[in-house]
Parts: sequence; C-alpha cells; structure tokens
Amino acid sequence: MFTQLNMLLNSAIRADPLLCLANAICWLDPLWRSDSDEVEGDTLATGLLVAREAFPDAYAGAIERIRAGMPDREIDGYLCAEISKAGIPVDDLESLGYGIPLPAYGVRLEDPDFHESHPDVLPILALFGAEEDANEFDLSEQVYKVGRLLHERLIAQDDPAWKQVGWALGWLYSCSSNSAVDLDWEDMSEFQPLSWEADNVAFAKEIIEEAEVIMSDVAAGLTLLAGPNVQVTLRRNIERVYRHLKEGKSHDRHLPLDWNAALVGADGAAEPHAGVLLVRRDVA
Repeated sequence: MFTQLNMLLNSAIRADPLLCLANAICWLDPLWRSDSDEVEGDTLATGLLVAREAFPDAYAGAIERIRAGMPDREIDGYLCAEISKAGIPVDDLESLGYGIPLPAYGVRLEDPDFHESHPDVLPILALFGAEEDANEFDLSEQVYKVGRLLHERLIAQDDPAWKQVGWALGWLYSCSSNSAVDLDWEDMSEFQPLSWEADNVAFAKEIIEEAEVIMSDVAAGLTLLAGPNVQVTLRRNIERVYRHLKEGKSHDRHLPLDWNAALVGADGAAEPHAGVLLVRRDVA
C-alpha cells in the first residue's frame, strides 16, 4: 500500500511542472526556508546557511557532497577550505554564527606575558625608553607618541626597507589604521562582528588582504630592526623627537629626521642609502 501510494505521488509530481520545480528546489537547496534561529547549535547547518548566503559555490558543493553521503566532518572541512579560499580564513564552522571572523594580530605592550611571546621586540622598546619592571613594561604616553610619529615618517619614505621598519612600529604601537593589525583578540571581541551581507564580506576581504600585506612587512621590519645600523639610526631619530617634544614644540611636521643610514642587505653586507629626506606628514 505504501509503495503504491509513493508511486502515485511521484507520478503526480512528475506530471505537474510546478511540483517538479518545487521538488528540484528542495533537492538542490534544502535550506531555502531556514534561518539562523532554526539551526542554532547545529555547527554544520550554520556553516551551510552562511555559505548559502555569502559563498553559493561552496554551498552547492557541500549539498552535492551531502547527497553523495559524505560524513559531516568532511563536509565541515570542505566548507572551511572553500570559505578560506574565498578570502575569509576559517578554521572551524562554529565561529561563523557570530559574524565574519577577522584575524587579530595586535599586541598589548603592557601584557605581563609580552616579553615571553615577543622577545625580539624588547631591544626595540628599549630604544624608545620603555622600561621593564617585574615582567611588565612601563610605557608612557610619550613613548606611544614618538612611536606613532616615527611610523608615519617611515612609511612615507621612498626606501622600501625603511617602510618595512615603519610598519613594524605601526604594529607595535597599534597605529597601522588596519583593525586586524592593531587589535588583539580581547580588543576585537569588544566590537560587533560584521554580518554576512555581500558588502560586509567584500569589506572584510579588503581588511584581511591589507593586514596580510602589512604583517609581511612587519616581519621584514622586525628582522631589519635587529641590525645594529638600523638601531643606531632609529635611536638617533628617537632622541631627536624626544628633544623636540621636551622643548614644547607643538608642531612636528617640519621636524627634520635623518634616515641616511646603512641598511643590511640580503648577503649581510652594509648597503649605503644616500640622501637626507625631510618628510612632511601630509606627503602621500
């Protein structure tokens, strides 16, 4: 009886174009009437809904794998890989229900554990007069002001190596103007995540792409800052800025800073960089 009823219903569906279309929609797009509230707590369903809204190709691929009987854990991995390839790095689907996940590369210089996780930057902070006491750093407002001023000047330099040093300072003093570079996880959690609308996804991709470029320059800049020639030049300019501030001068755009120093090349030899450039803050 059941078999006959099933055959009768199938025949009726095939005979009606509208029912055939509805059947195809349910087969190809099983979540067409679902929303986030209905799938709360179901990680895979949440990932499927996000993919359906923002990454339709990944959604179609996941549904195809579901129909083929692929295990949930493999579909989970597939969605993470496809969304990551689309420009939003994802390690697991659980976080997708909260909004678009952004990386958080920022650091807290006053963090007691900072010196353990970033021992390479301790000599750099020392150049700015930051003092370590009981595994903590005492950074005055002046330290941040000097660091941010030098960041602005350095990224305006023509020399790409000095630009990289500038981005390293921008990361250290949280002034790169990219939230993924400037904020750590604790700071990032205080902001409402972007929802999965198309404009927000495009904006998040821009933030992530820019952050990756900046962090690549940060890594190169930190390597350069380990060199004695760079440290000598940086120290001299830091002292010049501090004298400028101590004299009570309010404008710093005309403060001359000399970056005419030897940088270390790939072969370890000193490479002279000629010329002294007076950089204004408003230089593009």
